[in-house]
Amino acid sequence: MFDRKTCPLYEKLSRGEPLSQSEKKLLADIVREEIKFLLKNQILPTPKDYERWFYIFCNLVASEQKLEDNALIELYNSIYKEESDFVDIKIDLKHTAQILSDIIAELQKSLKESYEQASIKEQRIAELQKKEAKEDFIASLLLELLTLVRDLKRENESFLKKVEAQQKVINELKSKLEKVEAEANLDPLTDLFNRRSLERALEEFFTLCKQSKMSFSLVLIDLDNFKYINDNYGHHVGDLVLVKVAKVLRTNMRAKDIVGRWGGDEFMAIMPNTDLENAKKIVERIKSQLGKMEILAEGRRFKLSISAGVVQCEENFQSWLDMIKEADRLMYEDKNKRKKAL
Repeated sequence: MFDRKTCPLYEKLSRGEPLSQSEKKLLADIVREEIKFLLKNQILPTPKDYERWFYIFCNLVASEQKLEDNALIELYNSIYKEESDFVDIKIDLKHTAQILSDIIAELQKSLKESYEQASIKEQRIAELQKKEAKEDFIASLLLELLTLVRDLKRENESFLKKVEAQQKVINELKSKLEKVEAEANLDPLTDLFNRRSLERALEEFFTLCKQSKMSFSLVLIDLDNFKYINDNYGHHVGDLVLVKVAKVLRTNMRAKDIVGRWGGDEFMAIMPNTDLENAKKIVERIKSQLGKMEILAEGRRFKLSISAGVVQCEENFQSWLDMIKEADRLMYEDKNKRKKAL
């Protein structure tokens, strides 16, 4: 039943031949039915999948056959036996959105060209009708053909509107995916990078450092007495403190520095092309600015302070985890010094 020669439209498209108006309408029907089926059954329309299913729907629509989804999948399995497992197929939303966007862009281009040609033919209909040449065989035949073109134009116009509506949905989907992707890299409380993003960046910078392409400094920061703040003023005040500290860090770091929340009340900064001395100067400036701040809560005021450990990527570090361990050790050394000084 499904010999490739039984679908002339498929063969014509394969040869790259131009389509007639009726064939363009048939093509639109095939694409519409195919895309609805692929999305409904969570089949990713990769180029290979799209072509194979197009061949099947080309035969179905051209022969005006109707098959249930299960029958269609069995038919696919019988034709393409080497790829017959549909159990684990999942749609990759980002990839699917891009593929559908490309398909719709091609359809829009084709339909708009058809629409412009049909507009010209529609003007000819009006001209022939005015001449009242209905008894002239050639004019009558031409009028009939042009009327058909006009009807096709109207159908194309309606389909084009539906395509444009679907493009809007796809654009909204892309926007939501981009937003989700961005949120996945940020800490929701402070809007700084989250731990996963910091680990990924630190691994990349460490690799560059080992290839002697770039050095960098790593800063690990911890708030002093943060447990006391949470226990005595409440976690809502603790969250406020974290937000304020994050703002100070962000405004005092350079645009090229990567600043994030490492976890709890710990923050991290990755400073590309920065030696140990300059990194320490920036940290001292942040300490000074935080030391001037006062937090008012429950009718009482208290000040903030931080402890920090700063290291520079060097040969003695075997991995970026070693850098974190050393920065953590220096941070607690700094914290102990501050406690003794009080």
